[in-house]
This record gives sequence, structure tokens and C-alpha cells, in this order.
Amino acid sequence: MTAIILAALLIAATIFTHYEILRFTSRGATDLRVHPRMRLWMMLTAAVISHVLHVVLYAGAYILLEEVFRVGAIAGPSAAKFDDAFYFSITSYTTLGIGDLYPTGQIRLLSGVEALNGLVMVTWTASMTYLHMERFWTIHLSDQPGNDD
Repeated sequence: MTAIILAALLIAATIFTHYEILRFTSRGATDLRVHPRMRLWMMLTAAVISHVLHVVLYAGAYILLEEVFRVGAIAGPSAAKFDDAFYFSITSYTTLGIGDLYPTGQIRLLSGVEALNGLVMVTWTASMTYLHMERFWTIHLSDQPGNDD
């Protein structure tokens, strides 16, 4: 039950943070007088920062479930708690799932939710990237000499 509640909170937190970061960056990129490539670079950098933040949130949740609630563990060859949790989180979030570290107990549920959540967030980023490329590349092309569009 602890993992389910934590999973719901993490889904809400990742949706909120990703939305706000993308909204802020999108609004800022539109208002700035910079080259369209810079706008795309800013948007993609912000999206990567958002994804890393999500991974860190999940890594913290794994440590919380393992150390505080003691309802599961990240098993396998171990280096350090945060390093293992971060590495396991990023392989879960990206659905890479290498398998050298594996979840036990309620952490299994959270890692499955993280994979689904990561898939949705990465897809959202891809959609936003497409929209920005479409908008900013059109602006860029219309600014080119000899283009009468």
C-alpha cells in the first residue's frame, strides 16, 4: 500500500514539474530574440533537466521504501545507496531495465510505475519537441534570404 500511495504522488509530481518546466521554457523561448536553434536547444535542455529531476525523485522514493519503510530493496551488486537508486531509477524510467540491479518487495511495483511514467514523459517531450521544431523552423525558414513564403 505504501508503494501505491508513493507511486500516485510521484506521478502527480512528475506531471506537475514537467508541465511547469515545459510551459516556462516554451513561453520564455517564444519571447526571446534568439536564433531558432537556440530556442530548440533551450527547450530540449529544460526537458532533460526535468527528466533527471524525475529520476532523482524516484531514486529518493526507492531509498525511502528501502531504508525507512523497509518494504523492499534494490538487490544486486551494490556500490552506494544513492548511486544504486539513481542508476536503477534511470534504467527503469527509460525502460532500459539492464537487470544487474533488480527490485524486491514493494519496490517492484514502484519500478513498474516508473517505467510507465517515464514512457509518458519522454513521449510528451517528443511531442513538444516536434511542435517547437515546427514553429521555430518555420520562423527560421521565413527569415532566410530568397524565401518568399
